[in-house]
Amino acid sequence: MRPEAGIENHRKGSEIKEIFEDGLQRELSTEENLLMNNWVQHFTSEERATIINMMKELVNKHKRHD
Repeated sequence: MRPEAGIENHRKGSEIKEIFEDGLQRELSTEENLLMNNWVQHFTSEERATIINMMKELVNKHKRHD
């Protein structure tokens, strides 16, 4: 794998990771980070956008109920 591809995959997962950390109100563990990276690396741009939008909606609804 090209080094740039690894960096790009990390960037692609960063927003999803941030949403998880925001919703959980904590940083992800090493194991959770690895799982997250393995999960998001297979998403296309459209899939990633859909997942991000769904997660943001879920987190926002959760915050309104707290």
